[in-house]
Amino acid sequence: MIEIEKGIYIEGDIPGIYIKSINTAIISDVHIGYEEEMARKGIFLPRVQKKKFLDIVNKIIREFNTYNIIIDGDFKHIFNGLGKQEKEDLTSALSTIKDLGVKLTLIRGNHDNYISLVTDKFDIEIKDEIVTDNMIIFHGHKDIEPKENVIYIIGHEHPRISLRDKLGFSRKLQAFLLVPLKNGSKALILPAIGSYQAGNDISLIHNNYMSPLIRNYGILEEAKPYVIIEGEGIMEFPKLELLKNIVV
Repeated sequence: MIEIEKGIYIEGDIPGIYIKSINTAIISDVHIGYEEEMARKGIFLPRVQKKKFLDIVNKIIREFNTYNIIIDGDFKHIFNGLGKQEKEDLTSALSTIKDLGVKLTLIRGNHDNYISLVTDKFDIEIKDEIVTDNMIIFHGHKDIEPKENVIYIIGHEHPRISLRDKLGFSRKLQAFLLVPLKNGSKALILPAIGSYQAGNDISLIHNNYMSPLIRNYGILEEAKPYVIIEGEGIMEFPKLELLKNIVV
């Protein structure tokens, strides 16, 4: 495993982190129900979000050797209700999670409206944030004033890095992004789990970020991506200020 901050590890090509002190893995932005939302708009997609999520859960159990998992927001997708297919997929996924013996905790994201209609049946705890050691885990969509000497673990951004070659072709890869903040703290942005949440391009422009924490306090030139190459592993990249000529 690679230790990217003290006590925080990444492994293989898993789009999530492991916190050793609490023996817990954290993933973000599953967006189960996305296919149903797109179908309402006349765009029909294969139902793969649930399978991708469960595949990653099994990989976490195998590689991190833990049955404690936190979803850092946006477990579901539909804003204004609970869709029929969304409910079916969430219920099926949580039934499998229960059978595996996983202890799941959900941090509420901006998409997680009505999620308790499903989670209450499985006795899953829903929180706005989790504070442990020097870490604060929250989804990242709310405007906060950061504390000093804290590592904020957030989702919401769906970070990816787009790299272009000499011919102008680009390849888009999901990534973790470790961002120093102006007050001396740091934010670790997790990649999205959902197959259709391809991501938002990492850049040096503050207004391109959705999270107020990054937009208002991030020192983007010093931010460092850890890029996921599916099936191969995770590659540590230089700071963004050194990538400005190749980052789209």
